[in-house]
Amino acid sequence: MRGGAAVAAATALAGLPYALRKELTRETSFVLFSPQQQETVIALQEHLFPGAPDSPGATDISAARYLEWAITVPESDPDIRNTIVNGIGRLHDATTERFDTVFTELDFMQKERLLRYLADETRWGRAWLSMVLTYILEALLADPVYGGNPDQVGWRWLEHQPGFPRPPADKIYGKL
Repeated sequence: MRGGAAVAAATALAGLPYALRKELTRETSFVLFSPQQQETVIALQEHLFPGAPDSPGATDISAARYLEWAITVPESDPDIRNTIVNGIGRLHDATTERFDTVFTELDFMQKERLLRYLADETRWGRAWLSMVLTYILEALLADPVYGGNPDQVGWRWLEHQPGFPRPPADKIYGKL
């Protein structure tokens, strides 16, 4: 990264909540989401599935990375991928229309009111949020080889014993 760009990136990251900064600076291989979409997805997922001292949150289970993997593997349904990506855009539009800012800048109650409005008052919002939550739960429960549930954090929290044998990296869904 060039000097000015590095300073700008560091300054932008410094203003974000710690969990969001941690996820954005972690080695990722986002290929579909733009940087703004990444930030929005991470903030949305963390709001929907927040961490606590005794439980992992969306950031802890790498839910954003898992979501992007799940909707970009060659076998994924392009309609689902388009629904997720278009929903991020619609969330952005709804946020700027109602609050004149971006989703990541909203406080907890503003996010809550906006998401409840989308779920209760829009045709697309409830289905889209349900889809996002489904992928969060998949990230919590998936084998870490798929990019979610790093270090088996979700399994440990749930005291889950995974099946045996676990999939080797060269034989996972999307590579068979």
